[in-house]
Amino acid sequence: MSASLSMLVEEGGALASTLGVSLGASGLAFVLGTPLAILLFRTDLALRGVFVALFTLPSAVPPFIWGMGWLSLASPRAGYLNRFFGEGTFDIYGAGGIAFVMGLSGLPLVLLAGAAALRRVDPALDEAARVCGATPLRALLTTTLPLALPSLLSGAVMVLLMTASAFGVPYLLGVSATPPTRVLTTRIYELVLLGGEGSLTRALVLSSALVLLAPVALLATWALGRAGRVRLSAGKGLSPRTLSLGRARGPLSLAVGAVCAGLVLLPLGAVALTSIQRSFGAELSWESLTFAHWTGVLLANRTLDAAGRSLVLSVGAGALVCALGLASAVLRRRFRRLGPAVEALAVWPYAIPGTVLALALLVAFSRDVRFILLDRVAFVLALAHTPWLLLLAYVVKHLALGARNSTEALAQVDVSLAEAARVSGAGPVRAFVDALLPLLRPALLAAFVLTFLVCVTEITMSVLLIPAGSEVLGTLLFELQSYADPASAAVLACALVVLVLLGQGALAGVRRRLPGERA
Repeated sequence: MSASLSMLVEEGGALASTLGVSLGASGLAFVLGTPLAILLFRTDLALRGVFVALFTLPSAVPPFIWGMGWLSLASPRAGYLNRFFGEGTFDIYGAGGIAFVMGLSGLPLVLLAGAAALRRVDPALDEAARVCGATPLRALLTTTLPLALPSLLSGAVMVLLMTASAFGVPYLLGVSATPPTRVLTTRIYELVLLGGEGSLTRALVLSSALVLLAPVALLATWALGRAGRVRLSAGKGLSPRTLSLGRARGPLSLAVGAVCAGLVLLPLGAVALTSIQRSFGAELSWESLTFAHWTGVLLANRTLDAAGRSLVLSVGAGALVCALGLASAVLRRRFRRLGPAVEALAVWPYAIPGTVLALALLVAFSRDVRFILLDRVAFVLALAHTPWLLLLAYVVKHLALGARNSTEALAQVDVSLAEAARVSGAGPVRAFVDALLPLLRPALLAAFVLTFLVCVTEITMSVLLIPAGSEVLGTLLFELQSYADPASAAVLACALVVLVLLGQGALAGVRRRLPGERA
C-alpha cells in the first residue's frame, strides 16, 4: 500500500511540475514577446531586420543546445556568470530554469504569431483613433494591440504545448536539481529504462495524460482565433503605419539590443567558449583554451558513425515525408470526400508529443509483425531494436510538413497545365510528372530541407528508439552532455548550430523560388 501511494505521489508530482513549468514558460514567452512584437513590427526601431533574425533563431536551434548554453552560464559552481558575480548567484537547475530556457526557446512562436496579426490589422482603425485625438502610442495600445492579442496568446499556448512535450531541457536541468524536478516526459523515460510490465503500464498512463494536453491546447488556440470581439481585417493591400519612436528610438534600440545579446548571443557564446576549454569549470585563461576537443570529437569514429547514421535517417525521412505528403495532397484534391481523413492522418501526429509517439511505436513493434500471403508466403516486419523504427517515427511525426507544403503548392497550380498535357497525348502520370511536378519542386525541396534539419538534431524520440550501439547525433550530444564531457558536447553543439544555420540559409533561398514568396 505504501509503495502504491509513493508511486502515486511521484506521478502526481510529475504532472504538477509539467503544468507549472509549461505555464511559466508560456507566460515568459508572452511577456517578452508582446512588447518585442510591437517594437519589431510596428515601429521604426533601428536594425529591425537584424533583431528579427536573431530573436527568431531559437526556433531553428534545438532547445537542448540553449539549455547547454545557460548551463554553462548559470551552473551554480562553474557557470561563467557565477564566476563573475560570485558563486551561487545564479542557479539554472530546477523548475525555474527549465521554464526560463523553454520560454526563450518558444519566444519565436509568440513573435511570429504577433507579427502575422499586426500585419493584418486594418490601419484605418489606428487612423480613426488618431482622428479622435489619441496619441500614436495610445492608438497603438487601444486599437491595434487588442486585435493582435488573441494571436499572441495563441503563440503562448503553443509554447505551453511545446514545453509540456519537451524532454531534453527538463532532463538536463531537472534530474540533477536538488531536489530533482521530474516532469511527465522525463518520468516516462525513467520508467521505460526500468523495463518490466508494471513500469511500461505506468509509462502508458502518463503518456495518456500528456496526450490530453494537445487537444486542450489546440482547442484554446482555435477558440482565441474564433473570438468574435477580436476579428482581424482580412482585406488586401494593408499597409500599417509605422509608429515613430522619436527621441526614444536610440534608447529603445539599445535596450532591445541588450536583451538580444543577453538572451540569444550570450548562451551561444557560452557554448562556443566551453568547446575550447580544456575542461568545463577550469579557470578562464589563455592557457586553459585549446582546440584539441574539436579535432578529437569531430574526427572520432564514434562521431563519424553517428553523423553517417543521422544523415541516412534524416535524408530518408525527408524523402519519405515529401513523397507521402505529395501523395496525400493529390488524394485530397482528387477525392475531396477523403480530404478530412487524409489531412487528419497526416497532420495530427505532429501535435502528439515525441515521447508519446516513441512509446506507442515501441509497444506496437515490440513483436515482429507477420503478413501471410495465400498461406504460403510470409513477410516479417521486424523493426524493434533497429534504427528503422526511428526512421518510421521521424516520418510519422513530421509528415505534416510535406502534406502542408504540397497542399499549398498544389492549390496554386493551374490544372489546365495537366489537361493540356493530356490533350497532347500524355497519360495521367506523365502529365503530372511533366506539367505539375516541376512547379511543385520548390515546395517539396523546402519540406525536405526543413524535415532534414529537424530530424538531424532530434533528441526526444531518438533516446527512446535508437538501439544500443547505433547512435545518432542527437543521442551522442545527449550522452556527452549528460554523462561524459560537456566540452566535447559543446563542440558537437557548435557543429550542429553551424549546420542549422547553413540549412536555414538554403531554406530561405528555396522559399524565394516559391510562387507565393516572389512578390
